[in-house]
Amino acid sequence: MSDIASWRWVLLDLSKRLDEAVGALNHEHNALRVVIKRIHDEIQGHSQEASKPGALSPLSDCVEEAILQEYNFLREQKKKFENMIPDIEKRIEALKKTKKRIEADVLNKQQTLSIDEACGSNSCTPKRAENGKKMKRKASTLMRWNNRCEGLKRSGLRVLTNAIITRQQVRGARVYLSIAAQGYAARVDSALRRRLHANKIKLQDLNWQREEAIRDHNTLEEELINTEQNLLGNMDQERVVEARLADRSLRPPGELTKDEVNRQLREELARLRSFSKHLRMNIDRTTSLQHNLTDSITRMDCYAEDLIRVIRLDEERIHFRLGEELQSVPSANILPGTGFTHSDSPLTVIQEEVEDDYPFDN
Repeated sequence: MSDIASWRWVLLDLSKRLDEAVGALNHEHNALRVVIKRIHDEIQGHSQEASKPGALSPLSDCVEEAILQEYNFLREQKKKFENMIPDIEKRIEALKKTKKRIEADVLNKQQTLSIDEACGSNSCTPKRAENGKKMKRKASTLMRWNNRCEGLKRSGLRVLTNAIITRQQVRGARVYLSIAAQGYAARVDSALRRRLHANKIKLQDLNWQREEAIRDHNTLEEELINTEQNLLGNMDQERVVEARLADRSLRPPGELTKDEVNRQLREELARLRSFSKHLRMNIDRTTSLQHNLTDSITRMDCYAEDLIRVIRLDEERIHFRLGEELQSVPSANILPGTGFTHSDSPLTVIQEEVEDDYPFDN
């Protein structure tokens, strides 16, 4: 009777622990559902809509890589938690089956104790066969009963241990998700802010370079005008000297001599022509510099357009990740302190003329 009561108490306590384990795993099962839904919302809202992974594809840098890493991490964690649900369901099913077996055995022991039935014992005298060899001893009823109770206890402890391990794994995965997700989010936020700050500084520097280039272009334009005026004046002097030389060549044959005046006129003409050549070379160089400055200004405008797009994208990302509304994002198409404008408005549709409005002559 004492053995039956002891085993009844052990199995009853084990049944209660299994029932608590079933409740704990059901709680973890529901928690996994909530975690999966939150990860799904995080992927849809926080990552895809706010961070916009691949928005600058095929361009990539440390910021875009961090955003993609955060997105891939959330997808992997979602898949990992989805794979945990069938495992927990199997553990719960095993707990329920073992608990059902233990409860049935506890009920039998309760009935045994209530009717105060004693267990009989079989004789353990060994039997011999005709050839004189001993027969194997069969386990007694009490031994089989003890083995069955031990088996129930081991089964209960095994499924209980597996349930505890599974619960610890789930909790560890949830803690890891919380810490790692915060780490990825902090990394992305800091990278976005650094790039936004750096791009704004680059845009301001680009604006200063553009203003300097425009100022240099205007200076070259003034120099070009002055050089062209000097060239025109020099060409007028050339024509005057050539006219004087032509007039001196019309003298009578006896007076047609190369004197000092003629020599000075020819030297003056050579000097004027050399000066005109240098002026034309200066005009070519000035024009070439103007073309280079124009190309540089055009490239600056293209770079500024790209920077403005990236800046606006990063500002929208930061505001969305902070949970702010879209209206709070600055909608100005020009950044303070810059001369670059950016317009996202659609192009004006050109209306076609109606053919019936044309005055055709019959």
